[in-house]
Amino acid sequence: MRLQLLLDSENPVLLATNYQQQIQGLIYNLLTDPLMQAFLHDHGFDYNQRRFKLFTFSRLMGKSYFNQQDKTLRITPPVLLYISSPWTEFLENLANSLLARGFIQIGKNQLQVKEIKLAVTPPFNQDQSYPVKMLSPVTMYSTLETREGSKKTYYYSPTEREFTRLIAQNLVKKASAFYGEDWSKLFFCIEVANSFRASQQKIIIYKGTVIKGWLGNYHISGHPKMLKLAYESGIGSKNSQGFGLFELCNNG
Repeated sequence: MRLQLLLDSENPVLLATNYQQQIQGLIYNLLTDPLMQAFLHDHGFDYNQRRFKLFTFSRLMGKSYFNQQDKTLRITPPVLLYISSPWTEFLENLANSLLARGFIQIGKNQLQVKEIKLAVTPPFNQDQSYPVKMLSPVTMYSTLETREGSKKTYYYSPTEREFTRLIAQNLVKKASAFYGEDWSKLFFCIEVANSFRASQQKIIIYKGTVIKGWLGNYHISGHPKMLKLAYESGIGSKNSQGFGLFELCNNG
């Protein structure tokens, strides 16, 4: 499932370009169940030594303008924000909290919650390829060791063969962490659409770390379970930091 929030303000929304941490913090602070909040913030769902928060969110969507001089983003309301997760209780808690508050604070911007929609995940068919558009960048990486013995993060381009394989493996791990099921034999594939361009790479700074992600259009196919989990939890890595959310579209 996912939440669609329509936010409004009398003033433009002014933010630094790397505002993902503020949205993530807002989501944690909105949770009214202290046990749920502590579980997600401090722990998450376990898979071996990996932990998954199993939620993701979109960029703030609206008419925007980037000021090159002071490196700030100016968004003219209304603004759309999507929050998605396979954990229904988590989304219901967020929705109830938003209804009770009536507004949210993002940085110095106070936004009125004009509308909340709780959208059910659409059905998926194994024999169909779905055109999708990224609502937040998708990122996939490996941690490699250099000859000197130091660690290096390598971010894969969506045009590389390892990109789709690692995203499928990532979904299998998420399924094990959340459902306790082995999906290792289930198929998932993501391919770039004809409209894909190298310029769709985005560089995000999160807590001082440089992250490379990709927007753009893709085609996904696979087992309905994998497609559903991909839609709800996001694809790739760092979902709870605002990566990997997509929407279905009519063309690729």
